[in-house]
Amino acid sequence: MRFELPQPVARALEMLEEAGFASYAVGGCVRDWVLGAAPHDYDICTAASPADMQRVFRAERTVETGVQHGTLTVILSGMPLEITTFRVDGAYSDGRHPDSVRFTDRVEEDLSRRDFTVNAMAYSPLRGIVDPFGGQEDCRRGIIRCVGEAEARFSEDGLRILRALRFSARLGFPIEEKTARAVRVRRDQLKAISRERIAAEMGGLLLGKDAGQVLAGYPEVIAAAVPGLTELTQGPAWTRACCRVDASPGEEAARWAALLMDLGRDAARAAMKELKLSNSLQERTAALVANAPVRVTPGNAWEMLARVGSECLESLIALQRADRIAAGEDPDAAGRDAALAEERRRELLREHACHSLRDLAVNGRDLSALGLRGPGIGQMLDRLLLQVVRGETPNERDALLARARELLNA
Repeated sequence: MRFELPQPVARALEMLEEAGFASYAVGGCVRDWVLGAAPHDYDICTAASPADMQRVFRAERTVETGVQHGTLTVILSGMPLEITTFRVDGAYSDGRHPDSVRFTDRVEEDLSRRDFTVNAMAYSPLRGIVDPFGGQEDCRRGIIRCVGEAEARFSEDGLRILRALRFSARLGFPIEEKTARAVRVRRDQLKAISRERIAAEMGGLLLGKDAGQVLAGYPEVIAAAVPGLTELTQGPAWTRACCRVDASPGEEAARWAALLMDLGRDAARAAMKELKLSNSLQERTAALVANAPVRVTPGNAWEMLARVGSECLESLIALQRADRIAAGEDPDAAGRDAALAEERRRELLREHACHSLRDLAVNGRDLSALGLRGPGIGQMLDRLLLQVVRGETPNERDALLARARELLNA
């Protein structure tokens, strides 16, 4: 089996081989090739030490991204390539990172330290695929299985527990029985993982094509990963939440909202804050959760547009459709209602250029000059925006200031 390599990857392998060092593309790119998908990134492993790599690529731009662990980033034709020396990991006393690494000249030893069989394959244009743990067969069978003994893999690095779920959701592969049992048994190790890393893995899981099925199959693991979900995952509402995730738009805020909306706005915000999601993702998700109970219709679309903005409203309409389907309502009826609301949203955008506070022809300074202070400024801006979106006041500075004076004197 021969794969097409991007020119910079092929050149890096060629340069290392010409210098006498066996080298391979490794991990996710090989998995994607075997599955017939286009790889998104490429990693290289090699028998060359970091010092050897520096000599081989001395004429190229390099970045010392992790030399102590054997990793050098080489820039070839503008493409950054992470190249890592074959290595064997030492003990994982912190349940996340190896205490030490030992370099080796055997690719099989390097592959033996990896998490899942589908990620433990390497490819060389000279030697073909190296697959000591049956990754190709597991790709054909469609399963996620640990390299070696599953509990040992998870005891080394607890984040692998969520990685197993993420790969299952993304690839649509069920988790092999022994690996699945170890995922559940070892779930408390997630407590030792940084909130940021958990959030990143959960985000990838939620965007997977089989996210709802994975969430439904591992509620105790999700409860260990996401704050505030323990009670929800133990009750009948969990099935609806999982269905809602699958039926939601494939963007991260909508998927987080679908997962967390049964908690309510405050608890959802607390969970996102603890996971240290980005501020922008928290704000967008919180807006969806807070406004989900108010069904968007052609009649109130103008008000909801002013309240949440155009992009958020589009996601909100789709999220409400997903929630109705998850609740067992007729999918066709939910779809028709969502389509009507979405068409009205688009009409409003065509009719009115102003649909958010940043589009208003007045700002807080203008209202401050009228004597407004503190929260009163924001409240007045919201009222003026509604006037514009309704078509009751033109989006012109003088007209808006006149209307503000009227509202103040009313």
